[in-house]
Amino acid sequence: MTPSNLGRDTVARGSPLRGRPVSVLLLACLVVAFLLVGSRWIDSTVGIVVVLQSMVPLAIFLVVVLTSIAACTRRWRLTIASGALLALCAAMVGPSFLSRGVPPGPDDLVVMSANLEYGGGDAQSLVRAARQHRVDVLVLLEITPAAVERLRLAGLDTLLPESVGRSSQDAAGTIVRSRLPMTLRDPLLDQISPNVFKDPIVSIHGPTGTIVLRAIHARPPVLSGAADWRLGLAEMQAWREEQPSGQPVVMAGDFNSSSDHPGFRAVAKTMTDAHRATGQGWVRTWPQGRRLIRPFVQLDHVLVRGLGVVDAGVVNLPKTDHAAVWARVSPHGL
Repeated sequence: MTPSNLGRDTVARGSPLRGRPVSVLLLACLVVAFLLVGSRWIDSTVGIVVVLQSMVPLAIFLVVVLTSIAACTRRWRLTIASGALLALCAAMVGPSFLSRGVPPGPDDLVVMSANLEYGGGDAQSLVRAARQHRVDVLVLLEITPAAVERLRLAGLDTLLPESVGRSSQDAAGTIVRSRLPMTLRDPLLDQISPNVFKDPIVSIHGPTGTIVLRAIHARPPVLSGAADWRLGLAEMQAWREEQPSGQPVVMAGDFNSSSDHPGFRAVAKTMTDAHRATGQGWVRTWPQGRRLIRPFVQLDHVLVRGLGVVDAGVVNLPKTDHAAVWARVSPHGL
């Protein structure tokens, strides 16, 4: 070995990314990423598993970093393993970046949902957003009597005069506001379902026919166990399956779950997630307004069936931990 080759070999071996401890660390990170991504297919009622499933988007970023480091440091077996996992992740998230929206039309309906976090959401900002996006139907979750009054003063009664549902001093208040005439379909739902909050189901009477909308506020999964949360999702799935095939249906609200939870995917089966359909990619609605934790998961969704999706988006509202979501849907888009 010549002195010059010896010098280059010494530098390579002395590189902080070439040692055995780094290889062990990278392998450990790959195992963690594999377990997180794999948890996506575990239909669990164990609280910690459900929480970890919500972190799958972060695991994907970890896989990208691992693959890059492994390739740059010529750890080829680790590169192949992490690259295979990265390909799986790409297959999972790729469709969410591809737009499948339909053209707008004169009879489109704009639906928005906002979780006000115990009524604390800023009323002026919400009404301004509803006016800007020309919202026809607004689902209000965790709405308190005080929030109802603040929204009235902000002009919501003029913008969306129809109202169905009830406010509450706790998280159970849900009200649907509408520009179009609507009627309550199932007033007993909140009395017979202990696993969900008070979710009014309404018929919205538009110019092209009736659309059934169910407001959604799933109970949150907690670390002590997520059995009630999972039962609530199962009830939503059963309700969705009971709806006649020719009936346009909208489910909008806080599902307290993401597309990485098998229970949510069961609810969304045969339906279209508005944000995925319009290529929004990595949508993050929770948690908002935290200093140390940035939003990383989509808990709030607009699901539709029998309707085309024209556009969708997210609105960040002050004084609440959830972003509002909205979707413009078309009765002529299918």
